Amino acid sequence: MKPLSFRWIKLTLPLTALLAYPMWANAETITGTINGHECAHHGVSCPAERLDPHIALESDFVLMVGEGDYLFMPNLSRDIKVRYVLDTVQIEGKKHPRFNAINVDALRVKKGGKYVTVWTQKQADFEYQSLYRDGLAWPGQQVEPMK
Repeated sequence: MKPLSFRWIKLTLPLTALLAYPMWANAETITGTINGHECAHHGVSCPAERLDPHIALESDFVLMVGEGDYLFMPNLSRDIKVRYVLDTVQIEGKKHPRFNAINVDALRVKKGGKYVTVWTQKQADFEYQSLYRDGLAWPGQQVEPMK
């Protein structure tokens, strides 16, 4: 009689563990400033002030987290990033394991010595759903169907 083989368990257990681990794991809070990507890439802090025309030339903005280190925020719109350029911010989200990017869950800006939440993914999802569920209306506003 042949002994019972557990080779299939040895093969499937590591594969199952690998697939069960999410790509964007370990939510964390990171503090830094928002800066233009080109400037961050070249190691300088710009724009020099909030109304600097250089802001219009930047294709994207990043979170500066250290001396020359920065993180992309791909799910945060450029408009939100421009609004808080050069401000000290806290980003709550999940850092990508391989790339210098963070999937933002919440954006907080330092105002008057404390951090104020100005954007959350949950609120953005709600507004997006409201726009397409209710038509062109304020989030939560009921629109009468056209006759």
